[in-house]
Amino acid sequence: TVEMVIKTKAGKEKVTMVLDGFHAPLIAGNMANLVKTGAFDGVAVEYAEELIVQVSKGKATPNVPLELFYRGDTEPTYSYTPDEDGRGSDTQILPFQSYGALGFSHPTGDNDGGSNQFFWFKYDQGLVAPGRNTFDGSYTCFGYTTENAAAIQRFKAGDVIEKATIVSGAGNLKPKA
Repeated sequence: TVEMVIKTKAGKEKVTMVLDGFHAPLIAGNMANLVKTGAFDGVAVEYAEELIVQVSKGKATPNVPLELFYRGDTEPTYSYTPDEDGRGSDTQILPFQSYGALGFSHPTGDNDGGSNQFFWFKYDQGLVAPGRNTFDGSYTCFGYTTENAAAIQRFKAGDVIEKATIVSGAGNLKPKA
């Protein structure tokens, strides 16, 4: 569980997010490690749009691949979107169907090029096409905002993450074997 304090023009907002290290182990672990090392402290919101609020720390290594966990599978798949993998109609365990869902970004055309860009998804059923959310499978959902998700609507480009802290679950972060 991660808490972030974001300094906005109107004051400070605190959001709490739960990272799912079982269904997105590489990406949730990468995010937890970035938080643990203070990588997001002092980092500004890159942009805030109708559907997402994105934060980027710039280029970091190592790269982390697209990571998807399909319903019925026993482990995640890596590097391929559902369309590339012939699984376009399969359902993701962690869908982008909640306001404040956490997404992991990667460069366009490079499913293995993600490093430290994440976004909050501002789910709005009226803006998401029925039947299939195009974010599902194009990006990795690796957790959800569980407290004060309403604050995400107020985040603007230039707002700053004052402090990000792991408040529980740090003992589950294990080094790569």
